[in-house]
Amino acid sequence: MPVFRQTKGVTEERSERRGFCTVPLICASLTIALGLVTFIGWISGLLLLASVRAKYIPMAPSTALCFSLIGIGLIVHLRRVALRWLPRALASLVLAMACAKLIEVLWGFNFGIDASFVRNPEHFGAVPTGRMAPMTALNFVFIATGLFALTGKQPAKFAGAFGALATIIGAVVLVGYWYGTPLLYGGHTIPVALSTACGFFLSGITLVMLAGSAGWPLRAFLGDSTRAVLLRAFVPLITAAALINGWINARLPARIHVNPAVTSALCAVVFAALIALIISQISSLVGGRIDRAEAARNLAQAELLALNAHLETKVQERTRELRAKNQQMEEELQMARELQIALLPQKFPTVPADVPAQDSALRFLSLYFPTGDVSGDFFNVFPIGEKAAGIFICDVMGHGVRSALITSMIRGLVEEHGQVAADPGELLTRVNRALSVILKQADTTMFATCFYVVADVERAQLRFANAGHPSALHIQHGNGAAQKLQANGRSGPAMGIFPTAIYATSSSSMKKGDRVMLFTDGLFEVQDASGTLFTEEQLHTTVTRYAALPAQEFFDRVINDVRQFSERKSFDDDVCVVGMEVQHTG
Repeated sequence: MPVFRQTKGVTEERSERRGFCTVPLICASLTIALGLVTFIGWISGLLLLASVRAKYIPMAPSTALCFSLIGIGLIVHLRRVALRWLPRALASLVLAMACAKLIEVLWGFNFGIDASFVRNPEHFGAVPTGRMAPMTALNFVFIATGLFALTGKQPAKFAGAFGALATIIGAVVLVGYWYGTPLLYGGHTIPVALSTACGFFLSGITLVMLAGSAGWPLRAFLGDSTRAVLLRAFVPLITAAALINGWINARLPARIHVNPAVTSALCAVVFAALIALIISQISSLVGGRIDRAEAARNLAQAELLALNAHLETKVQERTRELRAKNQQMEEELQMARELQIALLPQKFPTVPADVPAQDSALRFLSLYFPTGDVSGDFFNVFPIGEKAAGIFICDVMGHGVRSALITSMIRGLVEEHGQVAADPGELLTRVNRALSVILKQADTTMFATCFYVVADVERAQLRFANAGHPSALHIQHGNGAAQKLQANGRSGPAMGIFPTAIYATSSSSMKKGDRVMLFTDGLFEVQDASGTLFTEEQLHTTVTRYAALPAQEFFDRVINDVRQFSERKSFDDDVCVVGMEVQHTG
């Protein structure tokens, strides 16, 4: 159907374009023919060719010349030949002749234009023949100006109006001839000849058609608007009715010698029939349009209701699918959360391994606060031999599933290289190298910060290495000051970026009562209501303040102070805290 409508529209457009070329060509050709026939009549002495009937005044030769020039200019413009200057030149010549004639009539000058064609004119009543009428000269001004406008930049703006004016004047003169009462006959002003009126009517129509559908008056009649449809239907009908009524009143009484009352009654009956026809046509056109619009509206409304019903069904189906997908996703995320929690230490090791927890040289505790279903923070505590334990903590860039997957990979890599777990720097170096290879193969950019410390009870020593992570805090028993575990104030780069990075192992002594606190940056990168950050230095101050408290209370107080600062119960980032307390060494 859309293809058919498009083809139909193209066909109508081509037909309309052909009409706008054919009709002007015929009218312009007839205008030239009128001029040539008039010349032949004057040359041969057969003035009937110039006057149509012996009782009518003939067209003047100067008028015939102007019509020939105008017709040629219109055809040249229509055919769009190379001589584009010719229509303007011909219009200029006609305009000059018309203006000269008007000057002769108004101010008495004699340019001798008509005398060059007919030196000794005969008289038609009180006026000479072979002379251009003043009304003819005025109408040629309109026609020539219209041809000028037609060849300008905006032909539709003025050409159609001048053409319509010339057409109306020609039509008025023709109506006078049709009624048997030609205009200005019997006076001292040269009347317009019948053939001249026909020439103006034809050339005026040509101008109107060449101005196109965008020009006045055609734009009011063309198109699918109700106004255009009504004008096309009723203007010809009303015009015909007025002309017929005038003809009946002017010609019928004289021809059949009837009583004027009978003529008036006949006109009344004819007009009543015409009014009834007009009302019927208006009702048919307007009512038909309204009915078609109402039918189209009802059809569109029905289609819209059907579409809405279909859309609602689709939305409901899609909503059910989304709910099922969301439910499945939530279940999978819940399982992932449970698996990630299961990967964290469920029971801390004792040192040595075969002693009860209360006799262990090292005691551990942890706090874990993920912001989402799965987290990018991870820690592990595992034994190293009989007299040492390793504490590993990491923070993967970002949140969610991607980060959680990287934490699982790091956990597996740590276990894979467990044979070097006693050397923190070597362990981080190997894990970083393997992680960088995996991320490069996956064509993804991710990184993780890690801190790894080995508590060696036998040597009373802490060995550690740092991969871009916040330094662990060493709270020494006695003075309670929190010291960072760092070598020369520097740490290695985050893991997963530089595969050739080498991480150094540093050491520090430890004694009974010391505590070590490892944490991720989510613990101190919080803001209060004004946007002020809880800095790492403030965290050190808080840790020092509560250093004398028992281990569990110590960590609870630290976490509570951070939450009070942010005035919120939850953290913006994942938080992981691992603590260790030394019970004895040796």
